[in-house]
Amino acid sequence: MAIQREYLSPNEIGEYLGISPFTIRRYIKLGELKAVKLLGSFRVHKNDLQAFLKAHQVVAGDEELENEEVTAPAKPSPLPTPPPRVSGAPEIPMPQNPQRRPRGRPRKVPLPM
Repeated sequence: MAIQREYLSPNEIGEYLGISPFTIRRYIKLGELKAVKLLGSFRVHKNDLQAFLKAHQVVAGDEELENEEVTAPAKPSPLPTPPPRVSGAPEIPMPQNPQRRPRGRPRKVPLPM
Protein backbone atom coordinates (compact mmCIF):
# COMPACT_ATOMS: atom_id res chain seq x y z
CA MET A 1 0.00 0.00 0.00
CA ALA A 2 1.44 3.39 -1.05
CA ILE A 3 1.62 6.17 1.50
CA GLN A 4 -0.05 9.39 0.40
CA ARG A 5 2.19 12.37 1.09
CA GLU A 6 0.50 15.44 2.52
CA TYR A 7 3.46 17.81 2.06
CA LEU A 8 5.19 18.72 -1.22
CA SER A 9 8.57 20.30 -1.91
CA PRO A 10 8.96 23.44 -4.05
CA ASN A 11 10.58 21.27 -6.75
CA GLU A 12 7.54 18.98 -6.88
CA ILE A 13 5.12 21.93 -6.94
CA GLY A 14 7.14 23.66 -9.65
CA GLU A 15 7.15 20.54 -11.79
CA TYR A 16 3.41 20.06 -11.24
CA LEU A 17 2.57 23.69 -12.15
CA GLY A 18 5.20 24.01 -14.88
CA ILE A 19 7.06 26.89 -13.24
CA SER A 20 10.44 27.30 -11.60
CA PRO A 21 10.96 26.12 -8.01
CA PHE A 22 12.56 29.53 -7.37
CA THR A 23 9.19 31.13 -8.09
CA ILE A 24 7.57 28.85 -5.51
CA ARG A 25 10.23 29.79 -2.94
CA ARG A 26 9.65 33.47 -3.74
CA TYR A 27 5.91 33.07 -3.04
CA ILE A 28 6.77 31.35 0.25
CA LYS A 29 9.18 34.10 1.32
CA LEU A 30 6.65 36.79 0.40
CA GLY A 31 4.12 35.03 2.64
CA GLU A 32 1.63 34.33 -0.15
CA LEU A 33 2.06 30.55 0.10
CA LYS A 34 2.06 28.89 3.51
CA ALA A 35 4.90 26.47 4.16
CA VAL A 36 6.92 24.85 6.92
CA LYS A 37 10.69 24.70 6.98
CA LEU A 38 12.23 21.35 7.93
CA LEU A 39 16.01 20.99 8.05
CA GLY A 40 16.51 23.90 5.69
CA SER A 41 13.97 22.91 3.05
CA PHE A 42 10.41 24.11 2.58
CA ARG A 43 7.36 21.85 2.52
CA VAL A 44 3.88 22.96 1.49
CA HIS A 45 0.69 21.18 2.59
CA LYS A 46 -1.62 20.12 -0.25
CA ASN A 47 -4.53 22.11 1.22
CA ASP A 48 -2.39 25.27 1.40
CA LEU A 49 -1.39 24.81 -2.24
CA GLN A 50 -5.06 24.42 -3.25
CA ALA A 51 -5.98 27.59 -1.30
CA PHE A 52 -3.11 29.48 -2.95
CA LEU A 53 -4.21 28.38 -6.43
CA LYS A 54 -7.83 29.28 -5.69
CA ALA A 55 -6.78 32.75 -4.48
CA HIS A 56 -4.83 33.32 -7.72
CA GLN A 57 -7.58 31.99 -9.97
CA VAL A 58 -8.36 34.28 -12.91
CA VAL A 59 -11.99 35.11 -13.65
CA ALA A 60 -12.83 35.79 -17.30
CA GLY A 61 -14.09 39.32 -16.57
CA ASP A 62 -11.04 40.37 -14.53
CA GLU A 63 -8.48 40.30 -17.33
CA GLU A 64 -8.55 40.60 -21.08
CA LEU A 65 -8.96 37.38 -22.95
CA GLU A 66 -5.97 36.31 -24.98
CA ASN A 67 -8.11 35.58 -28.06
CA GLU A 68 -9.17 39.21 -28.45
CA GLU A 69 -6.84 41.23 -30.62
CA VAL A 70 -6.34 44.83 -29.67
CA THR A 71 -5.48 47.10 -32.57
CA ALA A 72 -3.28 49.98 -31.55
CA PRO A 73 -3.06 53.12 -33.66
CA ALA A 74 0.09 53.35 -35.75
CA LYS A 75 2.75 55.39 -33.99
CA PRO A 76 5.07 57.67 -35.88
CA SER A 77 8.68 56.59 -35.89
CA PRO A 78 10.65 58.12 -32.99
CA LEU A 79 13.73 58.42 -35.22
CA PRO A 80 14.16 61.63 -37.19
CA THR A 81 14.32 61.43 -40.96
CA PRO A 82 17.88 61.80 -42.30
CA PRO A 83 18.69 65.05 -44.10
CA PRO A 84 18.87 64.90 -47.88
CA ARG A 85 22.27 64.20 -49.44
CA VAL A 86 24.01 67.21 -50.94
CA SER A 87 25.75 66.53 -54.23
CA GLY A 88 29.37 67.61 -54.41
CA ALA A 89 29.89 67.49 -50.64
CA PRO A 90 32.93 65.50 -49.46
CA GLU A 91 32.30 62.18 -47.73
CA ILE A 92 32.98 62.24 -44.02
CA PRO A 93 34.70 59.03 -42.96
CA MET A 94 33.15 57.27 -39.97
CA PRO A 95 35.61 56.70 -37.14
CA GLN A 96 36.71 53.09 -36.75
CA ASN A 97 36.91 51.52 -33.33
CA PRO A 98 40.54 50.96 -32.36
CA GLN A 99 41.64 47.42 -31.67
CA ARG A 100 41.28 46.67 -27.97
CA ARG A 101 44.11 45.46 -25.83
CA PRO A 102 43.66 42.01 -24.33
CA ARG A 103 42.45 42.08 -20.74
CA GLY A 104 44.22 40.52 -17.84
CA ARG A 105 47.83 39.47 -17.42
CA PRO A 106 49.73 38.02 -20.37
CA ARG A 107 50.16 34.25 -20.39
CA LYS A 108 53.47 32.85 -19.26
CA VAL A 109 53.19 29.94 -21.66
CA PRO A 110 51.68 30.73 -25.07
CA LEU A 111 48.74 28.67 -26.24
CA PRO A 112 49.58 25.89 -28.74
CA MET A 113 48.56 26.61 -32.29
